[in-house]
This record gives sequence, C-alpha cells and structure tokens, in this order.
Amino acid sequence: MVKLLTFGNLFLERVAIQVGRRSIINLRGALGVKKLHSSKAFGFFAKGYLYHYLTTQDTTYLDLAREHLAWLENNYTKGYNGMSWGNSFDFASRGGFIPKGLPTIVWTAHISESFDFAYSVLKQESYKNTVIKAAGFIHENLERFEDDTGVCLGYVPGETCVIHNSNLLGAVALLRAWKYTQNNDYYDLARKAINWSCSRINSDGSWYYGDDMKYKWLDNFHTAYNLDSLVAAQDIGGEDLVKQDVIDATYKFWVDNFFLEDGTPGYYHNETYPIDIQCASQAIESLAKYSERDQNAIHLALKVANWTIDHMQKKNGAFRFRKGRIVNNNLELIHWGQ
Repeated sequence: MVKLLTFGNLFLERVAIQVGRRSIINLRGALGVKKLHSSKAFGFFAKGYLYHYLTTQDTTYLDLAREHLAWLENNYTKGYNGMSWGNSFDFASRGGFIPKGLPTIVWTAHISESFDFAYSVLKQESYKNTVIKAAGFIHENLERFEDDTGVCLGYVPGETCVIHNSNLLGAVALLRAWKYTQNNDYYDLARKAINWSCSRINSDGSWYYGDDMKYKWLDNFHTAYNLDSLVAAQDIGGEDLVKQDVIDATYKFWVDNFFLEDGTPGYYHNETYPIDIQCASQAIESLAKYSERDQNAIHLALKVANWTIDHMQKKNGAFRFRKGRIVNNNLELIHWGQ
C-alpha cells in the first residue's frame, strides 16, 4: 500500500516513513504494514539476555540468548561473502533507498558484537566463526570511499557513503575478527577507516553525522556509537589505532551537551526535544560501558535510566518511541527501545 501511494518516488517514500514514525496514531495496520522479524532486535536481545544471565545466573536467559543467536545464524543474508544482515522491509532516508533484504554495515556490525560477546561468555566456536564471517562481508562486499586521509566503508553493497558511525562500527567489526585471525587485511582496512573518521572530528570534540553537507548535524545516539567504537578499537588495537585525546574530546562534548541535569537525554546538542527512546537506551549502554574508564559515567547512566523509566515507560511495561514537549508518541518499537 505504501509503495503504491508513493509511486516509487524517494522523497515521497521518505515522507511516508517519517509520517509513520512520528504519527501519534499507529497507521501501520490501516496501511497494510505487517509485523516482521527484526534481525537487529534479535542481536540486541541476545546481548541483553547474556547480560541478564551473567547478573542472575538464571539459565533461562542463557537459553533465550542461544535461541536468538541460532535464529541469526539461520537467517543471514544469502548471496554475499561471509555473513550479514539487513532489514526485512524497505527503508528510505536522506541517505537513499535501502530495499528489504539488502544487508547493511550497521546491522552486521551490531550483530557481530553480540556474537563476540556470546563467544566470550560461552566459548562456542560457531559464535567466533560468525564474527569472522561478518568481517569477511565488510571486507569483501562493501564499496569504499578513499582519499589521502583513509577509507570510509560503504553502508550497503554497491554504494559509497561518508557516514561516521557506520564507518567506525564496521572498523570495529573488522578488528574483532582480526583479534582471532590476525588477518592483517582486516587490521589495515580498520586502521584506514578509523583514520578517515578521526581526521574529521570537530575541534570541540563533536561529530557530524557524516561528511556531506546533507549530514551536517550533531545528535546524541550517533555520537554515542562513535564513542563506543573508538573505545572498542582502542581496547583491541591500542593507542596506535585511536589516540586517547580523540576519545576524551568525544566523551566530554557528549556528556556536556546532550544531557540535562536530571538525566534527560536530549536529541540534538542544542535542542532537547523530541526525546527519542534511542537517545535514552544508547546513552545508558554507552555510559555503562564507559564507566570502566570513568566511574562518574555510571552516575549519569543511572540518572538517564531513572528518567527513562519515569518518563518513557508505559503502564504495560513497554517504552514509548518519543516524548515531545506536549504530545508523546506511544508507538512501541522492538529494537532501540525495548
């Protein structure tokens, strides 16, 4: 139905997706949009269940993690080198049109992290092999934008792009495989990708979403992705890969500009609303991770978590998509929020 109404026009498709996301009324049923599996959600939930198992030692959550990882092992995108994952639906944004089934570097990198975590907990060989195969997809199937500062990895097969969080996520996915294989091709490409993005950090420690003029904005959760990736890359490859001052500047700008005193996670550095559940959920995870380096980060993580429970959680237990100044969007999205 949506495809018919937009006549295959990219601009109209972008408008339709934004209307569907931002409408306070769930229009999906009326437009014939079916519930579909989310590969990214399977990866996030597997990771969450593993954390819960480690905290509680309740093997119920271990079984659930294994079920979700098995689904991902059986439902990766066929037709490419290695293993990769994408959307089960068409998606249009200012970056272009991504048809359903086309694997993305972001989905693949996030899922690679879940398998790497699972291998560290369970030592199941197939999980390590999946991490390696995900790197194989990134190395073999994605276009690259290259200049004298390094390489920016493509978002999807067949297209170049100049987006920092996807480039850095892909670099870390390559490094995860390198630590197991010592394949220097993975290390060298990761180093070039990190160099490309780090050469473009702003002088105040902020990060534009990407390098084209259409990507010149600063937002909360993509900055958090960049921080996570920089820290992970340094943890694997040391300061030869990522200088500490880059991490310090990124972290300082992020915590100084995207949060209110009570833990409210703003969307933009200069505009709090609309507050997106992804700003909240990613902040909690990134701050908790960073607390291994700075104990103060856990205090802000707790503030954000408490604010999110108080303001974003609904009576049925689910978390709403967005909170506006006056009106809330109560849609329940499976990945990012839940």
